[in-house]
Amino acid sequence: MTRDAELTARVKAEAKAAGFVRVGVAKAEALKEEAEHLDAWLAAGHHGQMSWMARTASVRKDPRDPNMLENAKSVIVMAAPYVRPNGYEGPPPARIAKYAVGRDYHRVLTKRSRKVAGALLQAGFLARVAVDSKPVFERAWAERAGIGFVGKNCCLIIPGVGSHAFLACVVTTAPLVPDAPMSRHCGSCTSCLDACPTGAFSQPRSLDARKCISYLTIEHHGTIPVEQRRALGPWVFGCDVCQDVCPYNQTSGAGEGSLDAFEPGDRWKGVDAAQLLQMSEAGFRAFAEGSPLTRARHEGLARNAALVLGNRGEEVHLRVLDDTRRNHSSDTVREAADWASQEIRRRLAVSD
Repeated sequence: MTRDAELTARVKAEAKAAGFVRVGVAKAEALKEEAEHLDAWLAAGHHGQMSWMARTASVRKDPRDPNMLENAKSVIVMAAPYVRPNGYEGPPPARIAKYAVGRDYHRVLTKRSRKVAGALLQAGFLARVAVDSKPVFERAWAERAGIGFVGKNCCLIIPGVGSHAFLACVVTTAPLVPDAPMSRHCGSCTSCLDACPTGAFSQPRSLDARKCISYLTIEHHGTIPVEQRRALGPWVFGCDVCQDVCPYNQTSGAGEGSLDAFEPGDRWKGVDAAQLLQMSEAGFRAFAEGSPLTRARHEGLARNAALVLGNRGEEVHLRVLDDTRRNHSSDTVREAADWASQEIRRRLAVSD
């Protein structure tokens, strides 16, 4: 076995020991196809308010960019599932994306990934860890590393695991042995595209973030366009619709690997959407600490909760919505609560 092969085997063993269920290696090089798609996507404005996507485009296209890791030779991709069957769905009557119910995956997987990077550093090579926090095309590298393939919903699908999995990358100057890329296996299936409540897919593997429920409830700041509010349905943070209908998630090995860090724990006990709406800034910070929920911020989560209650359409929520539309400190939240209150009254023909 060559030195490169020995180091590759050691790195993969470290990744498995750290709790990753899949690990693969790809050669670090420019991503030509993805770069063309990214340029067109940005030019169309499909990134919405995510301005960092444009600022970091050059780095995302090539991991050898000086702002990532100059002289990089390999990209290591690792996957960790985050769901079990019949898991927590959300604070009633709202729903929350499955990945967000537990601890912040950035922290958990960064710690695990550093063990892999440590093996490379000990061997005399440079390494940078990326867990959805640096401009790395994780899905593209996962496909090249043989981990899975990019589905029509833009999610990475890992045979035997499904798409409910986190990805972590280590970019390194080590010349590791690359794995064979995985081809795409969606065939003629369009379940994910057909199920999207907002029609966010302009075509297979092309998402207009401005219509995506996950984007609207997490990344979008300010008021959500009125024409998109009813389509949000129960989603207060993120969305799983296009993944839940995917055939690969019906037969996946959910529960494989170490999932303890992503369990709901006690955070959600006794919490409902009305309480999310009524939380103070300090209360939100304490509630969301150490979880992905901080990404939406206090204002965003309260805005989402108000819209969800409006979509639910139950008279029992009018009191909290009316109090919020009169007294909340945020113009955005007051407006959302006012819309939700009117929506319920319209459905039930209840006057102020």
